[in-house]
Amino acid sequence: MSATNELIENMVLEEKNRVREFLNKLLSKWYWFVLFGFLGGAAGFGLSHFSQPSYRVESMLLVQTESKSMRVENFSDDYDQNTKTNIKDHIGVLKSYSLTLQALQNLSWNVSWFKKGWISDEGLYKKEPFGVEDYEDYVNLPSVPLLVSVLPNDNYSVEVDAEVEIQGSVQNLVFKEFGKWGKPFENEFFRFVLTKPEGLEIAEYEKYYFQFNNMEEMALDYIKKLQVKQDQVKGNLINLQIDGSEPAREVAFLNELSRVFLEFCLREKNRTSENTVRFIDSQLEGIVDSLRQAGLSFSDFRSRNHMVNLSQEASLVMERLEDLEAQRSRAEIKLEYYQNLRRYLSDTRHIKHVEANLKRNFETENEEVKVVAPSVVGITDPTLNALVLKLSELNGKRRVLSYSVKEKNPSMLQLDREIRHTRQSLEENLENLLNNAEIETKSLDKRMQKINTQLAKLPKTEQKLINIKRRFDLNNELYTFLLKKRAGAAITKAGNVSDSQVLDPARIITAEKVGPRTGLNVVLGILAGCLLPFFVLKLNFHFSRTIRTRNEVERATSIPVIGTIMHNRFRKEVPVIERPRSGITESFRCLRTNLEYLLKENSQKVISVLSTIPGEGKSFTCINLAAILAMKNEKVLLVGADMRRPRLKDVFKNSGTHGLSSYLTSQHSFEEVLCSTNVENLSFVPAGPLPSNPAELLANGKFEKFISEARSRFDYIILDSAPISLVTDGILAARHANSCLFLVRQGYSSKDQIKLINEVAEQGAVSKVMLVLNDFKGNGSDSNYMFGKRGYRKGYYSDHHKDFDGKVQESSVN
Repeated sequence: MSATNELIENMVLEEKNRVREFLNKLLSKWYWFVLFGFLGGAAGFGLSHFSQPSYRVESMLLVQTESKSMRVENFSDDYDQNTKTNIKDHIGVLKSYSLTLQALQNLSWNVSWFKKGWISDEGLYKKEPFGVEDYEDYVNLPSVPLLVSVLPNDNYSVEVDAEVEIQGSVQNLVFKEFGKWGKPFENEFFRFVLTKPEGLEIAEYEKYYFQFNNMEEMALDYIKKLQVKQDQVKGNLINLQIDGSEPAREVAFLNELSRVFLEFCLREKNRTSENTVRFIDSQLEGIVDSLRQAGLSFSDFRSRNHMVNLSQEASLVMERLEDLEAQRSRAEIKLEYYQNLRRYLSDTRHIKHVEANLKRNFETENEEVKVVAPSVVGITDPTLNALVLKLSELNGKRRVLSYSVKEKNPSMLQLDREIRHTRQSLEENLENLLNNAEIETKSLDKRMQKINTQLAKLPKTEQKLINIKRRFDLNNELYTFLLKKRAGAAITKAGNVSDSQVLDPARIITAEKVGPRTGLNVVLGILAGCLLPFFVLKLNFHFSRTIRTRNEVERATSIPVIGTIMHNRFRKEVPVIERPRSGITESFRCLRTNLEYLLKENSQKVISVLSTIPGEGKSFTCINLAAILAMKNEKVLLVGADMRRPRLKDVFKNSGTHGLSSYLTSQHSFEEVLCSTNVENLSFVPAGPLPSNPAELLANGKFEKFISEARSRFDYIILDSAPISLVTDGILAARHANSCLFLVRQGYSSKDQIKLINEVAEQGAVSKVMLVLNDFKGNGSDSNYMFGKRGYRKGYYSDHHKDFDGKVQESSVN
């Protein structure tokens, strides 16, 4: 269990180290973030400067949420009719496709003009350079830019280069044709007339184009742009917002949409009155003819028979008969109303008829609400009145809700259930009323038969006059009754006003500029610019095979890492001598201490400094390690064992022509190849002339003799060997060493080179292999571990020193 916990802790620690390493890498490349952040900010500023400005236009509507024309006190609680729901219905209507399309069609936006710009094109609403007249019987290709150029002699050219969809296939439409101002322009795809205002001057660099608009697509675009919100403080207010580059166009659209919405609301409110008037008119058509005929018959009969008054008995019979017939006529009207209402309820298609009808034609009258209030025909049954008005109002609610939601919406499904429940209750109530009306009609018929029996006893002349007068009075009474009802419905309709009104219409003066937002674009540009080097560094960090930290080296090998050489910021080959208080000198002191401890059993210590590839700082490390050892009064010999690309001779400015290669070829003795330096206790042997066979020279036995003689004279022998991955020289020289220091350079050596060093150590080709991390930048997690916190180091490490005259010498940075 403890081993598992330790493994988990190691994994967490390793992940933290990787995160820390990545953050340090980001900090080390801060200049890339500054550069790309500046470029991104400049790009954001340029985009804002050359983009078309965007404006926000608003208007405010006041909506009455209670319908006074169809108010029902005992409305069911199953369907929520509070203010919030009604406001949402109105918002849905304002966002509906039908109203938006109607508003655009009323505005006649068939053509749009634009002026070409660098980044975006400028719309020219109400600033059109030329006039366009299209043919009503011809449909031009929509959304195709037609570039217009003015030519001499009242001519112009039209250029098109665009991809268009024709009969379901995408085609590349390219042409350039010419036309005359005021004359028809016709080809296979377009037919229109262009007109040019008098005295119009257009600069050569100004390019204008126009396109024919697809109203259906434009309606969809405006629905996406339009924002309709309820005022949270004043719940009856609806705020309409739209953003666009042409404030005059957006103002015109919002005001036209508001006007179309008010017309829709008024039309919905007038439906009940209109249906009542139509119903009464249909009843009056037959009564007017019957009344006219009855009046003529009555006058004609009295004239022919010279009768002015009836007898007293005849008058009584006629009064009783007229009263019964009036009752029967009203009963027949009720019965006809009940029958019509039952036929209406049996039509199951009425539920979804409204939506289909409105989608076909916005102006088409709705045929769904044909039923009128029972009180119109004198029916005073409160239950029937409530149910009919409730059903009418629910249907109106459904019609309005259909503008904003789909059929499967929970609100629509709930409303449909309420409509079905109301219809069922109305049907049950209607059956009882129909039975009662039929019984009442039969009862009146029986009573009228008795009166007719009494009438038969009167003289024939009086009988005829009574019958004629009876028909006249009956029609006259019905006519008067229906005229009163019609007048009331007409007055109600005339007095109706929309429940909604425009409280604050859209105006250009109130248009607010909302874009481009220069500050935001600059910030986003800076962020986007910084993200680019971030992702590049992230990918580099993830996929890179180079060594970045000491932790990576330790994770990749079991060979001990005995030292970390800091990055040389000075233009000096031997900073341990010229910058004794610098951080890099201290890192060599740490390496010296570790070597002394590891090699304390050997009196003469031979150290071979190796690398796997050139460029890892092998010669630099050898020179400074030798110098730091000599500074401790140790006699040190530095040997240039790399006889292919030697550097010691150049560093110590030795002009001699002999060295290790001449010793190995027996041309010079040990004393002759030994050279002194300006560092006390430090001598060196240069590589000498470049031989053709350095590997054979190192293996001929003379190099062993050289090392033996060097051991007798010096405390430390430092071998600057050749890279082992290229040639075998390094391994041959390292066999004579007590320990081998392999260098890996931060940001330069790859992880594959660690594998090669592991293989060399496992094979036992050399003894006591150790690793040194070179050129460490000091900004990773290892730097705090190796050299302490930065604040702690301050004062202990210095980038300057005093020379022998006591003057302060400033550092020289690469």
